[in-house]
Amino acid sequence: MISENVAVAGDQLSPATPEREQRRHHHHCGTTWLALLVAALAVVLYTLGNNQELVARRLTALLGRTSSGEVVGQRAEPNGLDDFPALPPLADRNRLWPPAIDQPICKPKIYVYDLPPNLRLPEKTVSQCRWSAYNSELLLHRLLTEEPPATSAARGTVPADHPHSSLRTLDPAEADFFFVPLFPACYLFDCWVKAGWKKTERCNVDEGYIQPVMQHIRETHPYWNASGGADHLLVHPMDYVDGYYTEETRAAMNSSTYLVTVGDVRPAPYGSYFRSYRDLVIPSSTHLINSYHVNPRDFVDARGSPLPEPRGAADPKRRLADAALPYPEIFEPSPTDVGLTTRIGRFFRNLFERRSTPERTMLAIFRGGWGEATDGEAYALGIRSLFFPSDGDPSTPPFSTAQHHGFASLPDFDIALWSENDDYALRLAHTKFGLAPPGYTLDTTRLYEYLAFGVVPVFIGTGPTAGQVLPFERDVDWHGMSISIPRDRAHHVPSILRSISAAEYERKRKKVWEEGRRVLLEGREGNVWKLIARQLCRLKRLGVAAGPEIANN
Repeated sequence: MISENVAVAGDQLSPATPEREQRRHHHHCGTTWLALLVAALAVVLYTLGNNQELVARRLTALLGRTSSGEVVGQRAEPNGLDDFPALPPLADRNRLWPPAIDQPICKPKIYVYDLPPNLRLPEKTVSQCRWSAYNSELLLHRLLTEEPPATSAARGTVPADHPHSSLRTLDPAEADFFFVPLFPACYLFDCWVKAGWKKTERCNVDEGYIQPVMQHIRETHPYWNASGGADHLLVHPMDYVDGYYTEETRAAMNSSTYLVTVGDVRPAPYGSYFRSYRDLVIPSSTHLINSYHVNPRDFVDARGSPLPEPRGAADPKRRLADAALPYPEIFEPSPTDVGLTTRIGRFFRNLFERRSTPERTMLAIFRGGWGEATDGEAYALGIRSLFFPSDGDPSTPPFSTAQHHGFASLPDFDIALWSENDDYALRLAHTKFGLAPPGYTLDTTRLYEYLAFGVVPVFIGTGPTAGQVLPFERDVDWHGMSISIPRDRAHHVPSILRSISAAEYERKRKKVWEEGRRVLLEGREGNVWKLIARQLCRLKRLGVAAGPEIANN
């Protein structure tokens, strides 16, 4: 029989001592506390279910240390000590950026010259230029000189501050700026069409068109000479601004302010055509929106979410009725011509079919090519070679020396050379991010298609971090509604886009829909001219008073 005063240690028996009894007592107490702690932890786990992250955070907060012994510097859960009252609203909203663009800095008056018939482009040429990617010069002119689109219940109302009525003046004596209706991009587009797209042709654009117009402006009116041309506006929407013309022609226009679509501050020669101290960057027109008049609101709802099915007006045959309209519509759905039977059918279908709002299921989209084999890095900085599968032969598309399967092989990347317009519009409506690499220049018209459809732009080797000046940077928060990826990280585009949280994406998407669309060339609101006017106010310091005198301190 074993005595009570005998401790068991392994297979050996040894007499009990006071020291051994004390150690056994502490061991027994420690075991008891450990058992209680495990039981308490089990209760906590049972209570919290599968929320393991919350359990870990609470244990970390309880212990105050990580598993490696490092002090946790940030409490995982609010305990009252970290709660502070929100700051009150500022009395002066203008202390914050971006500004409220609905509040004009000033209201400049713009006089539009009326050229004699012999200096105007033929109407046939002008109508053909609707199909040019450079027709922003014509759209800006029409916004000032033509009545806004007729209002209707289906198309909404035209705002009272439309530039046709709020900016244009018929009295040159009260004008702050003068718009010269010179359309050299349209002239060259017509020239290249006739020359079989031989873009080295100039068709006497200098002596036959630009110089006579500029001579008329200088000699017939006193306003150019009064300011040396500094308050005159000319539109140059082509890639290389005024680089298509002779030195004599450029000298005749040089003292004016150019409205350009390519802002480039890279070192010469790449940024040589953009005069950052004088030129204003405007949005490009796009074939999808400005030529074919595809209406984004026929594919997405008022919040920018994709429709279960496109509206009836999305039918390209229906759009032929709007072919003569000078402006696209982007803010209101197109009117649909449907009969009573169709409307009743839709009503009951929507009543009994509980459809959830479709989501944007595609991660990224891109439509475009890869240049020529002889282009090398001159085209798209070589970035587009990552978009398509490559066999590693630089002489065959996409002209890459590396062998890879390309972004196009990824199931949630919608990448192709081209799509039919309505198919492309439908895909845009279901995509989250739009890839915006450069072409021969940093500017890309895809940017404005993305904004129109509520797609978040992804600048890859473009954008503000790459030397590109975007339209109205002083008034538009481009960073808040886009993603910027430098060229040296272009190969990480898929992983970067996948790492963006749903909350961050939604913030940018909402900003695109509420603010980004206002940058586009459209006729209902004429926001482009309102944004141009803000820049003109700054150029001439209209409504921009000098700051108060600062006392020495």
